Amino acid sequence: MVTSPRQQETKSTPAKATTNGRYAIGESAGCAVRAAPNVQRRARTYRVALLVNLARNAPPIHRDNAPPDLLVELDTDKNVESYAQALRQAGHEVLIQEGNAYLAPWLDEVRPDICFNTCEGFGGDSREAQVPALLEMVGARYTGPTPLAAAITHDKPTTKRILHYYGMPTPHFQVFNTPDDPLRRTLHFPLFVKPAHEGTGMGIHNESVVHNERQLRDRVAWTIEAYQQPALVETYIAGRDITCGLVGNGYDVHFFPITEVDFSGYPPELLPIYGSVQKVQLDHLYRNKCPAPLGEKLTREIRRLTHQTFLVTGCRDFARVDFRLDEHDRPFILEINALPGITPRSDLTLMAEAEGWTHGDLVRAVLDAGLKRYGM
Repeated sequence: MVTSPRQQETKSTPAKATTNGRYAIGESAGCAVRAAPNVQRRARTYRVALLVNLARNAPPIHRDNAPPDLLVELDTDKNVESYAQALRQAGHEVLIQEGNAYLAPWLDEVRPDICFNTCEGFGGDSREAQVPALLEMVGARYTGPTPLAAAITHDKPTTKRILHYYGMPTPHFQVFNTPDDPLRRTLHFPLFVKPAHEGTGMGIHNESVVHNERQLRDRVAWTIEAYQQPALVETYIAGRDITCGLVGNGYDVHFFPITEVDFSGYPPELLPIYGSVQKVQLDHLYRNKCPAPLGEKLTREIRRLTHQTFLVTGCRDFARVDFRLDEHDRPFILEINALPGITPRSDLTLMAEAEGWTHGDLVRAVLDAGLKRYGM
């Protein structure tokens, strides 16, 4: 186990791999440092439409009280170029296009072989489903979640209802549509308040942890007003912050080393929660433990839960599942990100780098998963 900043390459421990180089569900205790994928140039290359949502192209925000992290999920030109370069290194022709209302006629004109979708969407409670829905409508091949999976996983309460149906561990929760909704008897302080359908730690700060009724009502009111959506309130798990990522489909998936956030590098006034301040404003202070010091049994269980969450929510090609461990090291699923960030400094990239992959290897592996799924 190594504690490292984002820019430092982490190491990993040996694991049992299947004969095809991927890890069978429940078999891997750690992650082996194995040869990075795509060492040999493919015999066939494709015209790949790289679909993006750039922060500079976001519609203007006409609200004085808009939170500062409202656009943090959207991409930068530098990130987009890193995706494009990774795909070009495999010999693909890359065509970059904004995923907006003008995408359909562009696709009809360009006719790409497959679309590499990174679009988070600019607005709406199912905004990650908008581009996949358009691609489905025009019959285009694409990577990442379907409209249904994107909508389900972007709405955290819906994901938790599915997990509860399958008997999977997730903190008790309640959706607040107004600050005055009565608190369920199953919920006990301290509680955690966050927007019902946001990512990248949006709306998560010190004040998200509430210890009494007044704090709860104030934070719920702020969340609803700031993000123009319901607030999700759940039991606060005061424990270790764990993330598990994978690439592939069905039972042919590759798990990356599990990572644990090391909060020791942040200012002491910040609570050990992985919010937008830590993820974006203080990204340079990020440190992780990868692979996380979990032991073989717990590692297997987290991977099993990750894969089951991936399957029951209908995800495709890649995903990342976030957990909290309680004081007894029992894992609780917080959410799944069906369209996880794959920037050069994203959590999934760091996990891939911990076993010897490059950022380019990760991007190409996601595309390869989609190509394989389409029989290409």
